[in-house]
Amino acid sequence: MRRMLIGRDGIGIVAGLIATVVLSFSALGSSHEEGPLVGVASVDMASVGAVASACPVGRFVMDLRAHPANSGLPAPAMTVACSETQVVVRTNGIPTFPFVAKTPNPLRVQDFTFRIPLTPVIARTPRALNLGAIGVAVDGLPMYGPFEAPAQGTADPLADGILDSCGGHTGPSGEYHVHATPACLPADLMATPDTVVGYALDGFPIMSPLLCADDDCATMVSVRSSYQQVSTDRMVWSRYGYVDGLGDLDRCNGMTGPDGEYRYYAVSTFPYFLGCYTGEVGTQSAKRPERRP
Repeated sequence: MRRMLIGRDGIGIVAGLIATVVLSFSALGSSHEEGPLVGVASVDMASVGAVASACPVGRFVMDLRAHPANSGLPAPAMTVACSETQVVVRTNGIPTFPFVAKTPNPLRVQDFTFRIPLTPVIARTPRALNLGAIGVAVDGLPMYGPFEAPAQGTADPLADGILDSCGGHTGPSGEYHVHATPACLPADLMATPDTVVGYALDGFPIMSPLLCADDDCATMVSVRSSYQQVSTDRMVWSRYGYVDGLGDLDRCNGMTGPDGEYRYYAVSTFPYFLGCYTGEVGTQSAKRPERRP
């Protein structure tokens, strides 16, 4: 039976005015308007004004700082721009936390572009997840589904022990991505109730797994997946099964809140982010990693 929980604020993306808001970059005091992404993301919120309510710029982590352990790599970098219909996120894919290799693939700078609908549209029927990116975290790192490619048995990378403590690893092109709980998001976002930690490619937000159980948020509860392990098969869709009403979330790992807005949740158990797409997914221009870990 699903629980009615209190939302602290509205998280729906509202489109109602034409707006373009761009996060700019600064590196060692200089700005870069063109070329490769370098430096630290920043934004003058005073210049955003009324646009901020329609564009989720403020949901993204503005202060991306290089970690000393990642010497020899550029600083993490990201731009976020909003038009009338889309949020366009461009990122170089460098994490803000220490990179720990879990695959043979070295970490490399990327040039990802994600196009997220400003106004998500519920699909007629849920859509199966693709290989590769299914969303983007608020720190600019790609979010993947709960499985690897068929060559790896379409297996759960967390169960196989090939993810670092931050929930990710690198693919064959050196692209770092997260498959499971993004534990290393800045500002402890995963421990903050009712907080956006990413956006799925269909435009619906991916939320932290905690919700307030009362108006004052004196008590918090963890949102629960409705999947359970049903076999020892490596193939995830045989290994795990959805049980309606087992937890709080639907087959796609989301639910509609008291505000009437649908959202997914980043939980610690399968399917971690999404089990399927609830909304319609548009054409993406993000570079698609090859189909192996």
